[in-house]
Parts: sequence; structure tokens; C-alpha cells
Amino acid sequence: MTCFLLWWCYNIFMKVGDLVKYEQPLSDSMDKHATAYGLVIMMSRTGHQTESAQVLFKDGVTAWFDSQVLEVVNESR
Repeated sequence: MTCFLLWWCYNIFMKVGDLVKYEQPLSDSMDKHATAYGLVIMMSRTGHQTESAQVLFKDGVTAWFDSQVLEVVNESR
């Protein structure tokens, strides 16, 4: 399936169990991007067309993110 608006695809099709990638934005004190991978453990509707995802990272930390800043790496079946 080809999506013309990639952020739309990530939002609509993101679900619990998906493996996602989060790239931390660069700041003045950083030389390169920090990338983290985790599993979506909960979804929450935050607006009419927006959602947030709670992500569990491999170090056991959980955090909430706007689903638009996450990229689905591998969908759960």
C-alpha cells in the first residue's frame, strides 16, 4: 500500500503491539540524532483526528508520544 501522506499512514494504522521508532530532535548540545525503538502498549485519542501512543522501550521505561512523531517499523499481526 502506497501512502501519499506518510504521517497519515502512521497515525491511522498504528495500533497496540506495533514496533515503533522515535527519533529525538536535534538540539544545540547534540552532535547526532538519538533513536529509540519500542512497543506500543496503549493508544489514546487526544483530539478529533489525533492519537497518542504509550511506548514501552527495551530499558523498561514507558512514555507517551503524539503518534505523528513515531514511525511504525513493524506492524503487529
